[in-house]
Amino acid sequence: MMRCFIRMVCIMVLCHAEVRAQYPSEGDLIIALRKYPKADSVKLKLYDQVFRYYGSRQQYDPMELYLDSVRILSARLNLKNKLYDALYRAALFYHSKTRYSEALAHYQESYAIADASNNTYGMARVLLNTGAIYMDSKDYVKALEKNQQAIPMYEKLGMKREVGSCYMNIAEVFTDLNQIDKAFPYLNLALGLFIQNGPNSRGVGVVSEAMGVAFMKAKDQDLINLGVLPSQRYNHALEHFKKALPIAFIEDDPALAASINANIGEVYGLLGDHTKAKQYFETVMNLDQKHDYHVSSSKNKIRYAQYFFSQKNYTAGLQIARAAVAIADRYKIPGNLQNAYELISKIYEQSGNYDSALLYYQQYVVIKDSLFNAEKEREITRKQLVLDFEVKEKEYRYNRQLLDNELKQQVLLAATQRDQLALAKKEKDVQQLLFLQQRTKLQNEAGLQAAAFQQQKNKSDYDRAIAKKQIDNQQLELRFNKYLNLFFLISVIVLLIGGTIIFYSQRKAKKLNLIISEQKNSLQELLHVKDQLLGTISHDMRTPINSLISFTHLLENSQISQEKLKVYASQLKNTLGYTQGLMDNLLKWASIQMKGFSPQLIQLHLNEVIQQALSGFSDSILQKQLKIQQDIDIDVDVLADKEMLLCVIRNLISNAIKFSYQNGTIRIHTAKDSRGSYLIIQDEGIGIPADKLKYINDPVAKVVNSSLGTSQEKGNGLGVLLCKSFVHLMKGSIHFNSSLGHGTSVRIDFENC
Repeated sequence: MMRCFIRMVCIMVLCHAEVRAQYPSEGDLIIALRKYPKADSVKLKLYDQVFRYYGSRQQYDPMELYLDSVRILSARLNLKNKLYDALYRAALFYHSKTRYSEALAHYQESYAIADASNNTYGMARVLLNTGAIYMDSKDYVKALEKNQQAIPMYEKLGMKREVGSCYMNIAEVFTDLNQIDKAFPYLNLALGLFIQNGPNSRGVGVVSEAMGVAFMKAKDQDLINLGVLPSQRYNHALEHFKKALPIAFIEDDPALAASINANIGEVYGLLGDHTKAKQYFETVMNLDQKHDYHVSSSKNKIRYAQYFFSQKNYTAGLQIARAAVAIADRYKIPGNLQNAYELISKIYEQSGNYDSALLYYQQYVVIKDSLFNAEKEREITRKQLVLDFEVKEKEYRYNRQLLDNELKQQVLLAATQRDQLALAKKEKDVQQLLFLQQRTKLQNEAGLQAAAFQQQKNKSDYDRAIAKKQIDNQQLELRFNKYLNLFFLISVIVLLIGGTIIFYSQRKAKKLNLIISEQKNSLQELLHVKDQLLGTISHDMRTPINSLISFTHLLENSQISQEKLKVYASQLKNTLGYTQGLMDNLLKWASIQMKGFSPQLIQLHLNEVIQQALSGFSDSILQKQLKIQQDIDIDVDVLADKEMLLCVIRNLISNAIKFSYQNGTIRIHTAKDSRGSYLIIQDEGIGIPADKLKYINDPVAKVVNSSLGTSQEKGNGLGVLLCKSFVHLMKGSIHFNSSLGHGTSVRIDFENC
């Protein structure tokens, strides 16, 4: 598999340049350092030369000694850039020899200095190198994070090749995760940037190899989406590998050449041409002896061993796989060590040696679980969405610019057409004016004739109106009497209807006032809860943060014993654990208040949920030496939301442990009765006062003021609120029963399935 050759080869070239540099001898450097009396920039340069001398020769103990001298003197002289260069150089020395833990420590220290000095380039190259380390270690979450942070920095500096390296690393993550449809866009972005440095540049070779690997690993549907027939995958892969191979030799890069030859050998093996496959793999073994990039050499040996395994040559495959294990174990390369253990387990299984197969498979599972889990997968998905958004945002800006240019052209065209229309309109207005003048003349003549006729008509109408008015007055008097009687009748009806409407309006107003009053009380209660939560957060979140700061100061400025370190770390762990529980409950409560929780009610085995909840409290139970008595009917099923039910049971068990005395007993009982299924959790702890118990069982009660546990454990009162809210959402009921000094019992009733 292709690795981050661009970064690693650059690191190796820099370190080898240190070896080839014409340093004075070790004795001359030490003598010159001792003879120079002043603590100034000259002495700092001498310290730096001695530090680089030992680092280039892999003598790490004296290198670290003189690096400390550089650290102290540069701080005294306020030369932060000199200290950054020294720390970054030390990280490169370790990185080139795959001593990743030491390299990461020095990278992190140099990043802090660059960040404090606003050194964008210094921060960016540290992020890119640490991202390469996390990729080799298969920590894809951190690899994505580091490359994602480096991209905007390099873009700001206009360093396109480094931006391409970041895109290359992101594509490699998705290739390793077999998400080829997500890898290809980043490969194309990287190729577009690398090709600007020439068609035979190292970056073009690396991208070509990566595209070949992507074609080999792609699913049939991915290939169809790319317009490639699945039967042509190996032809396309060989085309890209053979395009990349000459570039590797031009660049005199044996590590890259070995990786490409291994890919070609694998393709010929899959095509059935085993003569060519062995030739290319033997070339790989020879090339691996010419470089010390151990990640690549161990991976190539694993691929050669896999080829022998596919040919059922188990003896040769086992020998080469063990050589890969030796390299990966020595240089702490967990990803390759995982793959080698898995392959050895398969070889032993096919050979009939099942004990050895099981042993190596167990080692493979241990490493696999330490490298990758569901939480990291969700984090990778989240970071991939962020990266996709950034890429699409750039495409949107580019398309928007094109659209703006087209829009300007359309505006100019519209302006020209508008001028033409205005000229035509003026001509039309002149013609219309002439028409209006002629029409006005004709209308005036017609108006004079109509006026004379109207005068004669008005006189006739006046005479008829006088006669009609007399008749109308008589009829009006009769209608008035009739309407007066009707008015009195309607008035009575209207008064009755109005009275009825007023009565019902007042009744409705009373109901609305009652509803408003209830909503006001609910809002006041929520405001009170908000004030309590803000007070809890402001106090409880400050404590772990202050503890972290104090613990950091202790680590930086004090020499503390291992025993005290363990005590402080344990206290810090407890504080952070409490804070984690607080935030978890707080977020769930907030989701309920915002109507964000919609329970998915399904049939659950209550026993399985209880056991899953108990599994997270083994340390707390052991610490207080508590006994858990389980009287559980394994046939009890309930209708509930699994996550909500888990949260409820965890909170109740947590409270039972918190308020139990040493060597106490916690009882968990499940059963069925005529109303349905129920769960009881009972402890022998300090109990709850009667007034507080009444408040807890109040259906409208909110946050409960928490008390300290028997071992001074703190709480926040959200747990009980969450339990009551979740049980209500799942259409169940919960009741607390307690006596001060005699423990507490909580019963949850569920509906029938």
